[in-house]
Parts: sequence; structure tokens; C-alpha cells
Amino acid sequence: MWEIWVYVVGGGLLFGACIAVAAAYLLIQGKKKDQVSGKMADLELQQLGLSIRTTSDKKVSLDHGSLDGSLQGQATNSTATPRKMPFENYTMDELKKATDDFSSCNLIEGSVFHGRLNGKNLAIKRTKTETLSKIEFGLLRDATHRHHPNIVKVIGTCSADGPDSFLVFEYAKNGSLKDWLHGGKAMKSHHIASCYVFLNWNQRLRICLDVATALHYMHQIMIPSYIHGNIKSRNIFLDDEFNGKVGNFGLKRCGHDTEDQKTWSKGYLAPEYVHHGEISLSMDIFAYGVVLLEVLSGEKPITCGNKKGEEGIWLSEKIKSILESEDAEELREWMDKALGEDYSFDGAVKLAYIARACIEEEPTLRPAAGEIVEVVARLVAQLPYGEEFSVCESSSTPLVLG
Repeated sequence: MWEIWVYVVGGGLLFGACIAVAAAYLLIQGKKKDQVSGKMADLELQQLGLSIRTTSDKKVSLDHGSLDGSLQGQATNSTATPRKMPFENYTMDELKKATDDFSSCNLIEGSVFHGRLNGKNLAIKRTKTETLSKIEFGLLRDATHRHHPNIVKVIGTCSADGPDSFLVFEYAKNGSLKDWLHGGKAMKSHHIASCYVFLNWNQRLRICLDVATALHYMHQIMIPSYIHGNIKSRNIFLDDEFNGKVGNFGLKRCGHDTEDQKTWSKGYLAPEYVHHGEISLSMDIFAYGVVLLEVLSGEKPITCGNKKGEEGIWLSEKIKSILESEDAEELREWMDKALGEDYSFDGAVKLAYIARACIEEEPTLRPAAGEIVEVVARLVAQLPYGEEFSVCESSSTPLVLG
């Protein structure tokens, strides 16, 4: 019996020891698991926090309303400091070399010269040294960093000791919209790539969309919004594919127009600015409406009277009387004769009504740039496939020098 009890007690102790060892093992494993789970939980929380911060730091911009999808909205980090894109600092010797010592053969118009440096075409504008301090370089630098395809890019500067300094811009191979609609010195020089004297309907419509898209970017995408303040056909430039680009971006306070140019510019001025000096986004819309009227009619913003002292005819007033008459033939007669019959009359009517909305006396009644983009983009989308980018197919008239 004694031996039996020894075996029973020994077996019990051994069994208890096994249970104790197993319990200890499970306890240790449980603690390890809790530690791993805790670390995983912390990592997940860190990742979640990073995700939340990343999401909150990003601001998604609206797309530009173009139906062809060429301008897509994209996420931009609103908290990060934009990387500053320094301008090129050109020397006077470099610019003299680029322009053949500012030869008259390289003069585009006014104080702007064509130059070529390191295989790159440039537009070089002479300006007063004192005006450089007035230029909104911060704005230009940001515009360079987030370069918009329908805004002329500023490439660099040249500060001189003398009275004149220089700004260097992206070169617009086909001059300004004014050159093509109304002729001019640039039209009669080798600086214009094409040998034809006018833009066809498809090109005109596409340029109208390009300019509206640039205004949409300035008014509704840029933070804060930017008022160009000098929209006119002279400041709309055309690249080698006749894409429209708005120029003089950021230079609105630095203009030195001649008296003739100032008279020309009056036709673009919104009434609230003329009478009360009010500056707002809608003044750009008014000027854009006048540009549309130039595109449709081929006429200048203000047509001088036949007799000396006779008051000129303003395009913004002329279109009102035409549309109020509801006479289709009167509108046909008013259209640019260079177009002949090679345009969509229905499209022209729609564009005329867009222009009419843009030149409303009351600023609040004018459409926003985004609304204009949507409507004009639909007109471009209705063009026959493959023809919206055609170049000068409507004319066979060679350029006449004189």
C-alpha cells in the first residue's frame, strides 16, 4: 500500500508540474502575442494618422471644363511650400547675341524682339529698369512652377545698369491674335510662320476656348484669384500649332501703351471700371466678350468714324443692336468677310450670344469663366473630327507686303 501511495503522489506531482509548465508557456506566449498585437495596432494607427494628414493636406482642384479631357483636375499639396522655380538671369551680351544686337530685322512689334539662344527661340521685351520693381515676380514664379498651357511662360530677366532692362518670354511663333485679325507689322514679317492672312473658323473657335480656359485658371483655380486686367487681342499669342496663350500675365501694372494703343484699349474696358474704377474678375469677362466680337467680325473694338470728330462705333454696342433686331441676314453681313461661307452660322450665332452675355452692363449678370469654357468647349466638340486643329485651310491668298 505504501508503494502504491508513493506512485500516486509522484504521479500527481508530475501531472501538476506538467500543468504548471504548460500554463507558464501559454502565459508567456499570450504576453508576446499581446505585445505584437500592440505594436501592430500602433503601426496601423500611425499609418491611419499619416493617411488622414495626407488627405487633409491635399486640395483637389476642379477640372477646367474642357470636354476633350485635355485639361484634367489634379491634387495639389496646399500646405507644402511650392518649389520656387528661379528665372534665368541673362547677361546683356547673351541677349545681344540672341537678337543680333537688337537688329531691326528681329523686331517683332514695339519693344519686343525675336531672339535665339542655345537653340531656343525667345521673345525679348525691353522695359524700363525702374518698372522691374513693380512686376509681380512672385506671381510669375508660381505661374512658371505650375505652368498653364494657355498662359505665356516667363523664362528669365536681364537687369542692366542703364535705363533699360529686359524680360524674356516663351516665343509665340505665330504672333498675336491682333496680328491675324487686323494685320500689322508682325503679320508682314518673317516672324509669322504661316503665309496666309487670316484664321479659319475652326482655329478661331479653338483660340476662344484656349483664352476662356486661361481665364478659368486665373479666376477659379488660382488661390487667391487673379485679375488679368488687360485682356485684348494684342495680348493673346499663338504658338506654332495656333494654340492661344494669354500674355502679359502678372504685368498689368507695368504697361506703357502709346496713345493709339490706349485708344484701342478703351473698347475693352468694362463700364464699371470706366465710370467708377471698380476692378473685379468680371472686367476680364467683359474684355473677353469684346475679343469674341473681334473674332466673329474681324473688326476692331472701336471703329473710327468716317468724318473727323465723328464718334466711332463700338463693337460692344453694335452686337446689341444686331441681336435685338433678330435679323439673321444682318448678322451674316456683319461676320468677317475673310471667312466667306466656310463657317458654321449656328456656331457663330451661339458665340455671338456668349459675347453678348459677357458684355452685360451689370457685372453680376456676366457668366463666370468656367461657364464660358463649358459652352465654347461644346462648340469645339461639334467641329468635324480632325478639323479643329487644321491650319489655314480656308485661304489661298498669299501674304501681301506693303
